[in-house]
Amino acid sequence: MTEHNKSPFATNLLNSAPTQKKMESAAKELKKVQKNQQSSAAKAAKQQAVEAQISQTGKPFWWMLLMFICSLVYLFPEAVFNAALTDVAGGRNATIEDLRVVELFGRTISGIGVTLLLADLLLKGKKLANVTRALGYFALIAVLVWPTVFFGQKWLVDHFIIDASTPEERQQAYLSQILRSALIENSIKFEGIEYDPNKTHNATEKTFLSVFGGLVYADDQLIEDLKQKKQLIMEKFVRDRAMSRFDEHYGQYDNFRQTLRDKYTEYASGSNQYNQALASVQTRSDEYWLDTQNQVKQGWEQYQQGTKAYEARVESRAQKIAPKLYDYFERRNKCAEKKSGSSKDRCFERLQKGYDKEIAKYSIPYIPPDDWLIREEISTSENVGNSIISGIMTLGLYTAMQAADAITGGDAGFKDHRMVYTNDVNHYKNVLMVKMAPDFIKESGGYPLGINSIHDFRVHELTSVKVNKQLKKKGLTLSPAWSITDRNSFDIAVAKKVRQQADEKWRSSMKAKGSDMPPNLSWQAFQKQNDIQQRIQAQMKELYVSPTLADWNNREFKQHIIEPNIKRKTVEYLKVLEAQQAEFADGGVFESTGKSALRSTIIPPISMSISLVLVLLTVLKLPMKAVELVQAKRSSTTPTSKPNHLIKPAISALLLASIFVVPLSMGSNQYTMQGSSLHYFFEQMEKNDSATISFTLKWLLVTLPMVQPVGSSIDQHLLITRGFNAISEPINRFDIAVMPTHDTSKPRQSSSNSAALLPLTIKTNIANARISVMSIKPKYQAGMMLPAGSYDIKVSAPGQTTIRKWVYLKADETEFEFNF
Repeated sequence: MTEHNKSPFATNLLNSAPTQKKMESAAKELKKVQKNQQSSAAKAAKQQAVEAQISQTGKPFWWMLLMFICSLVYLFPEAVFNAALTDVAGGRNATIEDLRVVELFGRTISGIGVTLLLADLLLKGKKLANVTRALGYFALIAVLVWPTVFFGQKWLVDHFIIDASTPEERQQAYLSQILRSALIENSIKFEGIEYDPNKTHNATEKTFLSVFGGLVYADDQLIEDLKQKKQLIMEKFVRDRAMSRFDEHYGQYDNFRQTLRDKYTEYASGSNQYNQALASVQTRSDEYWLDTQNQVKQGWEQYQQGTKAYEARVESRAQKIAPKLYDYFERRNKCAEKKSGSSKDRCFERLQKGYDKEIAKYSIPYIPPDDWLIREEISTSENVGNSIISGIMTLGLYTAMQAADAITGGDAGFKDHRMVYTNDVNHYKNVLMVKMAPDFIKESGGYPLGINSIHDFRVHELTSVKVNKQLKKKGLTLSPAWSITDRNSFDIAVAKKVRQQADEKWRSSMKAKGSDMPPNLSWQAFQKQNDIQQRIQAQMKELYVSPTLADWNNREFKQHIIEPNIKRKTVEYLKVLEAQQAEFADGGVFESTGKSALRSTIIPPISMSISLVLVLLTVLKLPMKAVELVQAKRSSTTPTSKPNHLIKPAISALLLASIFVVPLSMGSNQYTMQGSSLHYFFEQMEKNDSATISFTLKWLLVTLPMVQPVGSSIDQHLLITRGFNAISEPINRFDIAVMPTHDTSKPRQSSSNSAALLPLTIKTNIANARISVMSIKPKYQAGMMLPAGSYDIKVSAPGQTTIRKWVYLKADETEFEFNF
């Protein structure tokens, strides 16, 4: 055995020794310890590298990369919000509810932006040394900051701007919004301001319309001058707005008019069917009468059949009973011939029991034996003859007894009849016919025997009763004493029945269509029915005038619809403009109107400016953050000296200058160029309000048109606003639940009592539609009492597009139509 050639025996012995197992176990433990030491050393080295990086740059590389990515992602929705706000605030047909949705979008994005900003500023040093701890701090900041910013913006705006505004400011804001709308409709023109409302609005014009209300609002002198001409401006504005959409309104009216004519054609067809039903009274009466006569005929046939069956049954029994009765009377005579005594009595008793037993076999009423006998009359001659013969045979004794009987008051033996029996079957049949008559009456339903003709059967009282019952089942109501010979009453009952059926069918048809109109209305009367007017009102909406007819030409449509609406709208606008400023104060009639106008005037420019600054600042800071990332990556491999802390402030100052100075120095447009008429507004604002606000609005007019198309393009590709709209409803409910809208008008307080509340009623064309009043906490109920003012109404239904709009509740307008 050599060193290189070990004995198999020795090898196996060595491998099986306990020492070898311990050595292998020790080797495994050593490897495990070495591996743990290497892992700990790697973690320690990595942690040292992170701490070194934190001590050098203040933040680890992974955190800087995370903030860079978050800032880049945040930039997209912020740019989209900026574009969306410009579209809404500068749009021609934007509504308050559109502004509300964009407001929620902006507040949501702002909360995210501020969260990222504070997280980047506050989280430094050891807070970022551990990933889990850093993310925990970040989540805590998000939980605290996002709701604070989301609700804080609303509170700041409402508390410091909207609620703190004076009645004069609210009224002035309302006028500035009216002037903005008048400018859009080309009802007024400002010299030197080139604005064409018929062209598609570009970013510059949308920005101009967004800030125009604020510019007019800031010019007290212009507002005062325009107040002197407010009636002319309002009349022209309302007329221009109405006439600009005249063709559209008349086209909708014309289309609906044709639909309504089709409805009338359908209605007239139903009326014709109703009239035909009424005209068929005589025919229906003849049908009913024929049916009645057939019923009588069938009854007569059944009566005849019953009579024949009865007679056959009686004759059968007579044939069976005749010989037995004849035998009975024979035997009874024999019993009578016996001498008086017990033998004679037993004979009669035995014979009677046999008779009773025999009669019981035939299922007939009990008939006394003597009722079967025949009365036979006895003539006088027969009585005299019999008396003479009896006297001769008795040698005068019988005659003497007759005389004695006559003297005592007797009949002297003279009889007027005698009872005899026979074996003639017909006689027994006749007796049974009479005795079994009650059975026949029961079987025939009450008719007696002996009705010999159909005429007698028809005029029988029972026939009229039976026919009356059958007619009642068919809906014909006749007097209980009615006779079948009374055709006139029968015709009247049929006529009543036919009318009831026609009326019931008509009402059912109308109910299925949601109407209760009577038949046979003319076209003119049909149009004026309440149901039809409600349909027209639902179609015409705010243009509806009562009554609106569906056969007006365009000239009549203008006369009856457009002109009254122009007058009504002008009066409504002037009522607000000419109201006392106290009515715009808190609790005043126009508090909500003024606050809404102020919100629409001031908030969009402020939000647009802040959003634009955030977008530009983020865009300009991203390259700097990218450079910091590269430097941080290099510093992790090659230690460098600490950066100069003056560089960042210098860069920040340079960024601010780039944002606010460069655009104004390098660009301008038709509304901001030197010598333009809009400079008048900026000059007035600098004199009367604030140079800072003037500079901001001018900067906004120049800068925003450069950025807004970018945001719109991003939204077209990423569909960010569409995605937010899908989740906006829960956010809106959350917002209202935490901070209910409180700018709804309150009833004006008087010295004695407050103004009466008004009933709010929302009507829809779908029964199961869900109605919500978004601006208040109480759940909607039809007729709920609320103070006058504006309310945000939302109506939704399964399978339908949700409708949402603001309504103004006032004394003469408490019901509103929402139709899908």
